[in-house]
Amino acid sequence: MKKIIIIFLLLSVALSQVTLTEEESKNIANNIIELQAQIDSLTTDTKLKTEEIDLLNKKVTSLEEELTLTEKKAKLVKPSWYENKWLYFGYGGILSYSIISILNALDDFF
Repeated sequence: MKKIIIIFLLLSVALSQVTLTEEESKNIANNIIELQAQIDSLTTDTKLKTEEIDLLNKKVTSLEEELTLTEKKAKLVKPSWYENKWLYFGYGGILSYSIISILNALDDFF
């Protein structure tokens, strides 16, 4: 029984061997070379993309710093003369006083 099993194992190994022609082996070698070239191009693409991501992250951080600096700058800027409410109050008071005095003078005239 052991001899029969050994014979079957040897026959299965002997019959399962595949022989390739020269053309098939060259095609396989060419396919391997093409796949290696594709792998190299993909690795360079991924390297470039990681560098691009790093640059974009640096740009985001610099823009955030710029935003904080502009916010600080906006706090330091003083209002202009026309943004002062006391001037408007003073102009309104002077204008109302002058209108009232003109109306009183006209009332006395007529």
